[in-house]
Amino acid sequence: MKTQVTDRVPGFQPGGAESEGKAAVSSAVRRFLVLLTACYGRRRIVLMLGLGLVASLAEGAGLLMLVPVLDLAGVGGNAKPPGGALLTGLGLYLLLVAAAAWVVAVRSSLSTDQRNRFIDRLRGDMHDALLHVSWPVFQSLRATSIKQIIVGEVGRLGLCHDALVSLGVAALTMPMLLLTALLLSPVLTLVTLLLSGLALLLIRRIGRSGFDIGLRLGRAHQDMMADLTDDLAGLRIIKGFGAEAVRSGALSRRFAALRQLQSRHSRIQAYEHAALVLTAAVMAAVAVTVSVFWLDQVLSEALVVILAFARLAQRTLSSLRFWRMLETGLPALVIYEEMLQRLRVGAEGPADGPDGTLPTFSRSLSFRNVGLRTPDGRQALDGVELELPFGVLLAVTGPSGAGKSTLADVAAGLALPTRGTLSVDGVELAPALLPSWRRQVAVVPQDPFLFHDTIRANLLLAAPDADEPALWAALEAAAAADFVRALRQGLDTVVGERGGAVSGGERQRLAIARALLRRPRLLILDEATSALDGGSEAMVLRTLERLHRQTTVLAVTHRDQTRRAADMVLELDGGKISRFGRQDGP
Repeated sequence: MKTQVTDRVPGFQPGGAESEGKAAVSSAVRRFLVLLTACYGRRRIVLMLGLGLVASLAEGAGLLMLVPVLDLAGVGGNAKPPGGALLTGLGLYLLLVAAAAWVVAVRSSLSTDQRNRFIDRLRGDMHDALLHVSWPVFQSLRATSIKQIIVGEVGRLGLCHDALVSLGVAALTMPMLLLTALLLSPVLTLVTLLLSGLALLLIRRIGRSGFDIGLRLGRAHQDMMADLTDDLAGLRIIKGFGAEAVRSGALSRRFAALRQLQSRHSRIQAYEHAALVLTAAVMAAVAVTVSVFWLDQVLSEALVVILAFARLAQRTLSSLRFWRMLETGLPALVIYEEMLQRLRVGAEGPADGPDGTLPTFSRSLSFRNVGLRTPDGRQALDGVELELPFGVLLAVTGPSGAGKSTLADVAAGLALPTRGTLSVDGVELAPALLPSWRRQVAVVPQDPFLFHDTIRANLLLAAPDADEPALWAALEAAAAADFVRALRQGLDTVVGERGGAVSGGERQRLAIARALLRRPRLLILDEATSALDGGSEAMVLRTLERLHRQTTVLAVTHRDQTRRAADMVLELDGGKISRFGRQDGP
């Protein structure tokens, strides 16, 4: 049974008491503020607040300037003023408005720059955590969920940043508008505030489930993107089994669930906005009525008070909208933190300390009673005892599911045994040594991965400092040079997504060339010659023979040609060694 998505949020259950929702929102806001402070630094926050304060002061002063300007203009039956005085008043008013507008423009530009830096930092932190997570933990994750978080959820946090900045600006501006109104008409201001407070208490009830909906929206996006990614990756299988209708129905249900949540969120926002517009209109009507019929206020002052309340109503509308944006977007922080914590808990140890370096492999790789149990409880390796001398070609064979690829992962330092030890030249491979060990290893999997880039860039991934002769030498050794030369752009040919622009055999040869370019001390070929024809496989094997005394090769294979070329053969069955020895004897 699938766990309800919001169960992981501390102190919050969907549809639960409103106080639980408020606690979840308050906790998320506090954590978000801490995150922003860590990214910004206090100086930038003070600068942003200072600019907002200056803009609000200029706006308040501009409103107060309107009273004498209107009086000079003869509003309320006064005599026509001297033109110079009126122009001076208007000039001062425009100067204050221009100053406020300039400060707002500077603040907006600074806010946009900081928002982009904030997003980049969040994405960079998660990407860095992903690159350093241990291989078994990575295998337990769904890659699509991580992509959705880095792109979608962090994007939502960028909107939260904008909403929070806007709320901060409103918190500075609204008191100045209130102070302006109080200076001109205390009674009218207090009456209008009382009515506004009552209206907002009623309106607040409309959208009280924003955090719940925001969290559900985030999970629904993840589920939809996961299914869509599966369809793109498995389109050949879908077509082969005629399963278009099945997969279409599954994704349609994801779309429907997402659409329902979006519609609910949209309805809440629409009703809330309508209620706020009505409230603002009622406030304006009350202000005019009280000012004209009860307070007998000077018309110029009454007009400025009404203008101040109009702006205040506008700020209130915007502030509640930004609060809804923040409330609905903050669940992205919950989703982000969950994944980041999972990645960091599953991270490998640092490789830079005194215990994080390993001598160059030159004598033997030793497995001592190695066992490995998979997360689902299956015993993939059981009691493996193996001494692999440096400089030999070992062929690992056995039926499907025998543990061959698992043995290769352990040897490559991608997975730690759950029992027993792995040693290099007598030094046990503790977790802190795995990154150092992998720098001496190159792996070519059965389904080799090429990045959507040029052949040159894919090769240089293994050895960034390699020159052009070294690239061609590796291609020659992998029997790939001829087909690369035949390409119009040669090394600068883009191989397409996952290497799809070249054939399976060409992709394998490029992957082998990339591994050879690294000059590894241990080269692991996991069925890496399975897509090669006999001639290409023979060329690769001759290259491996030339690497004797320079590299140890562990070749997982079903091919007789590779097995015959090996110095030693290891047969696995059920995770245990059934045979190990030289090619010419047991």
